[in-house]
Amino acid sequence: MKASLRLKLAGSVVVLAAIGGAGLGCSSPNIHKDLKDDPRVMVRKGTSPTRTTYEMGDRGTEYSNAVFAGETLIFGNQTVGLICLYPKMNRQRWSLKIEGGVSSELLADNDSVYFGGGDGYLYSVNTETGRVNWKYQIRNPIVSQPTVNGGRLFVTTSDDTIYAFDAGTGKWLWHYRRRSSPSATILGASSPLVDGSEVIAGLSDGFLVALNIADGQLKWERKLHTGTKFTDVDAKPVLSDGVIYVPSYDGALYALKRQGGDVIWRFDAGGAKRVIVEGDLIYLPASDGTVYALTKDAGKVVWKFELDKGVPTQLAVSDKYIMVGSSFQYLYVIDKASGKGVYRYNVGSGSGFYGAPAYDDKTRRIYILSCAGNLYAFELRKPPRKIFPHGQIDGYSFD
Repeated sequence: MKASLRLKLAGSVVVLAAIGGAGLGCSSPNIHKDLKDDPRVMVRKGTSPTRTTYEMGDRGTEYSNAVFAGETLIFGNQTVGLICLYPKMNRQRWSLKIEGGVSSELLADNDSVYFGGGDGYLYSVNTETGRVNWKYQIRNPIVSQPTVNGGRLFVTTSDDTIYAFDAGTGKWLWHYRRRSSPSATILGASSPLVDGSEVIAGLSDGFLVALNIADGQLKWERKLHTGTKFTDVDAKPVLSDGVIYVPSYDGALYALKRQGGDVIWRFDAGGAKRVIVEGDLIYLPASDGTVYALTKDAGKVVWKFELDKGVPTQLAVSDKYIMVGSSFQYLYVIDKASGKGVYRYNVGSGSGFYGAPAYDDKTRRIYILSCAGNLYAFELRKPPRKIFPHGQIDGYSFD
């Protein structure tokens, strides 16, 4: 397992990378040794190196995701900055150099893309031209994936500050800063959820807070983590049918009442990535190195899939499959119905994934940036369909 930790020492914040086996999400290195990159399931369409410099012993720490903007694909890295491609041709459209690169996941909304830069600024960039619309100095390079709602942008920083801005102009509207924080936390921050008059986000002290959308005043809070390890609530809360689903990192997944945050049920596996809710099921990428399918009403296990090693990325889902990367070295495809692994692609030991995969349902293409700075493109094969021409009694062809 590789986990990034933020340590608070004598009033200053230091970012360290802890690498080793004495942590969460560490499992046997080759559980699925018979699982291959089966071309009947998915095929690799290309690999684009994006990093320009390397340091000795550097295995990469890319956290950006790719986002779609019209006919283009936009992503960031920590050496170049922001990059825009025509994915069908694998040709660069534009790039934007940023000191310290891109240090957060991106959000594309209308004609702008929002993200945190390694230079301590929050950025809004025009998706057509690559020109900066505005930037705001928050003096913290680690921010959550921004949220845009009703013309406002909301973002959480790793020092437990939640900001609200005018999304069009970058004007500061308000911020809420937590007064206390733990001494060591996982690198990251919770992307805010906006619902009605409230902004809801997790914090590194183990609390989920709801703030007034107009002025940032605290409306309610709920403590989710009671342990002594990493108390972070870094995942984005997900709202479905009046229930909030959110995990703490090494604690549990909680189902909470939307009003007031009372606990309905909990499942004893945590995580730093948001869950996916589909129908009666919840899909959880857990920090113990397992992807779970749980019942939505009670949190009962339907199936689970254990990664060979490392912790999972955010999930991407298609009609039939779940796609997930490992921080160790693999990209997996899991059958949604059974939880069985059907595909595994090896990108090299220690060169796995942290950023979320992007999936385009129209083209069935998946794009994901590895820790080594390589942008991978894959295409899911269409499920086989039996076609029986008139008079044919056995055998079938594929459409």
